[in-house]
Amino acid sequence: MVRISQFNDKVRELKKSFNSLTKHSYLERYIEVPAIDEDKVRFLYAMLSEHASKKEAKAYTLAAVLAQAALDVHEAISLHKLQTDSVRKNRQLTVLAGDYYSSLYYYLLAEEKQIPMIRIFSHSIQEINEHKMNIYEADELTYTDAKRNVEKAESILLQNIANHYNQNYWKEIFNDFFFLKRLVFERNEFIKGKNLPIMETLFQEARHPDSVLALCEQKIEDLKDKLLNTSQRLQKYEGFIIEHIDQLINTTDYDEYVAEKG
Repeated sequence: MVRISQFNDKVRELKKSFNSLTKHSYLERYIEVPAIDEDKVRFLYAMLSEHASKKEAKAYTLAAVLAQAALDVHEAISLHKLQTDSVRKNRQLTVLAGDYYSSLYYYLLAEEKQIPMIRIFSHSIQEINEHKMNIYEADELTYTDAKRNVEKAESILLQNIANHYNQNYWKEIFNDFFFLKRLVFERNEFIKGKNLPIMETLFQEARHPDSVLALCEQKIEDLKDKLLNTSQRLQKYEGFIIEHIDQLINTTDYDEYVAEKG
C-alpha cells in the first residue's frame, strides 16, 4: 500500500525545481515567494505516476505548481488606493511576478510539445477565476453555491488533468479533499474570530448562531466519510489518502476550542 512518505523525495525535488526556475533576486526584495501546497504536489504526482511517463508526471506537476503560484500572486495584489511610489512599485512587481510564473508553466509545457495539456491548463485557469468571481461578487450565497464554487476554485486544474486520463475516482478525491481542506481552514479561522465565505453560508442553515460550529463539524465528518469510501476504489492508494485526511483533521484547533468551552 502506498504511503505519504514515499513521495517526500519527489516533493523535495519539485520544490527545488520550482525555486530554481522562479529565483529572481530583484523580485525577492519586494514580494514573498508563494508557498507550495505539498498536498497538491503529492496527490497530482501520485495519480500521474500511474498514467504518464516519469518525465511527463514531473513536467505536469511542476507546471501545476507554477500555475498555482501565478494565481496566488495575482490574488495577493492590493486593491487599495495607491498612495506612495513604493506601494505602486510593489503592486507592479506583484503583477509581473504572477505573469512570470504563468509564462514559466506555459514554457514548460510548450517545450514538451504538450498542446492538449496547455489547453487544459488555460481552460482550468479561466474556470478558477470565474468561480472565484462568483464567490466574491455574490451578495448572498447558499452553502451549496459556495461549495460548488470553492470546489472548482480549489482543485479544477487537478480535476481536469484527472479527467484527461479518465480517472474519475481521482477526480472525485481531488474535488472532496481540497474542499475539505478549505472548510477546515475556514473553521479554524472562524474559531479565531474571522468569518470567511463558506462559514457565512452556514449561518443561513444553522437553527441558531451557536450551532454554526457544530454544523460545520458535521459537514467535515460527512466529507471525511465520503472520501474514505472513494479511497477504497483506489485500492493501493487508500492508505495514502487516509493519511492525508488524518493529517488534515489532526492539525486543527477544534478540539482545543471545544475543551476551552467546556
